[in-house]
Amino acid sequence: MSGNGHRNLRRLLKAAGVVLAGTTLFFAYLWLHTQHPRFELPKTAILKGRNIAWENRVGRIDNRLDQCERALADLQVRDERIYRSVYGMESIPDTVREAGLSGADRYAWMEETRRDSRLGQVTVRLDRLMKKAYVQSLSYDEVDSLARRAGDMVTHIPAICPLDPSPSSFLMTSPFGYRSDPITGEQKLHAGMDFACPPGNPVYATGDGVVETADNESSGYGNCVVIDHGFGYKSRYAHLDEYEVTAGMAVTRGMRIGTTGRSGRVTGPHLHYEVIYKGNYVNPVLFMDVTLSPEDYQELVSQAGGGV
Repeated sequence: MSGNGHRNLRRLLKAAGVVLAGTTLFFAYLWLHTQHPRFELPKTAILKGRNIAWENRVGRIDNRLDQCERALADLQVRDERIYRSVYGMESIPDTVREAGLSGADRYAWMEETRRDSRLGQVTVRLDRLMKKAYVQSLSYDEVDSLARRAGDMVTHIPAICPLDPSPSSFLMTSPFGYRSDPITGEQKLHAGMDFACPPGNPVYATGDGVVETADNESSGYGNCVVIDHGFGYKSRYAHLDEYEVTAGMAVTRGMRIGTTGRSGRVTGPHLHYEVIYKGNYVNPVLFMDVTLSPEDYQELVSQAGGGV
């Protein structure tokens, strides 16, 4: 056999060997997968192992997020029921606390399949939790700012009688509660207290605050002063003969703000006095210091300047 013949034979045998080896491997792989369905290639096994490890890590993050969400929920309840309530602050609406992340699609970088994956769900949860935590931090900043002024709260609450409590200076004719309207006879809520007295008696601010309005009210209150005390409290002084303050003026407890009269819708001269807390009428007696003697009252009025 010539040299070329030998070379061709060797090439043929090598090719046959490659084909035979490939066929053998193919049938071996097919046999393994049919007879042993759990068999995996080494590379597949490694990738699956890594995937399981990442799944476990994501699972631990998910569990930690559960703990964080529970802790944040407790903080929100405490914030609403204790801190914001004590200082007369408005509640934060659920629409603000639970609001999603607005604006452009923050998750556009994630493929749809990845967004629905456990990792994608954890990413969305983490973003929402961070947003809730941010809202809560703003609330605490607001509470902290108000708490720094909490010492003022004692003097701001409307807690004294609006008139000198000396004997025979007035007669309390109509308390807070439902009654027959003295003009129409209709059963309705009397939202304050009526102090019958001659016109011209000095009327005093019952707590520190800022005059919200001082005007003649067409609603029947007549000459009327409303003081915003902060912390959710307001007080109203109606049917005045005249008022001696203007809107925007700062007043202190015991400062004279006007005199009693019979302006507006009345049947006789008296002072109508209201306390409003967070937009709701409340019984002024619940806040009034009835232990304050006439002498102490006059001392308080004197310290407040006695008038304006």
